[in-house]
Amino acid sequence: MNTRKSYAQVLMGVCALILAGCASIAHKENAEMNSFTTFNHTTGRLVVSGDAEIYIEEIGISDGPVLLMLHGGFGTIEDFNTITPTLSRHFRLIGIDSRGHGRSNLGSTKLSYKTLTDDLKAVINTLDLRVFSIFGFSDGGVVAYRYAAGKDTRLQKVVTVGASWEMNEHEPCWEMISGMTGEAWKGMFPASYDTYMRLNPKPDFDTFSRSVVAMWTDLSTGGHPEESMRDIASDMLVIRGDNDFLTNLESMARLKAMTEKANFLNIPFAEHVAFDESPEIVLRAMGKFLGVELK
Repeated sequence: MNTRKSYAQVLMGVCALILAGCASIAHKENAEMNSFTTFNHTTGRLVVSGDAEIYIEEIGISDGPVLLMLHGGFGTIEDFNTITPTLSRHFRLIGIDSRGHGRSNLGSTKLSYKTLTDDLKAVINTLDLRVFSIFGFSDGGVVAYRYAAGKDTRLQKVVTVGASWEMNEHEPCWEMISGMTGEAWKGMFPASYDTYMRLNPKPDFDTFSRSVVAMWTDLSTGGHPEESMRDIASDMLVIRGDNDFLTNLESMARLKAMTEKANFLNIPFAEHVAFDESPEIVLRAMGKFLGVELK
């Protein structure tokens, strides 16, 4: 009797362990199956920020470390889809369509880097994020700089690609950005125009393009962060393509000399969208910076 009873107890214990293990595996597999690896503009939601509704979309590991992703001018969160399949295996990725871009409407407030920073704050507070890092490309990187200068203690690290921190009429790119028009953009980047028309809730490309150019050339305190870069307490990984005509090496060298928080990577042969042109290099550097092995 005692032998049979002991055997039954052992057997029940083994079964319980097996079932618990299976449940754990099933939970992990379900979490992985339910997480998308690219942004698609179909699974997100809108967050109210002032007079605009900002579209956000989450992919990746739902309980992983948070990485906010901010795209560039005239772009959308889908621009990151070259690298999101890798990042989504390690992070909770939150993509944000900037005001007027993608599925976010423009609102009536003047489009500026300050306004986009306020929108970012609204998203962070609405989602009640406690700890997070930011990946910003081009205009998204400028917004990341501005946000970091506000010294939010919840912000851990900042990664930027092709993002200027200063702007004036003597910058090599000034003539190009100040002379940009909606018609010129459509001619140069027809796919970008088609995406705007497909996604935007109230498309008005002429008004939108004028607003973006005005933001690029805004030399007021609502524009590029300039000297406030000194106020950033978070570590930064600043990435630039060596052939990027929108940022210049001398400016990045000044930034490196200005703050010890800036870690600088200049990628040979890459242009403005370095994460798309050299994803392996960008991901390897990001992994070392963020403390994960990205592959």
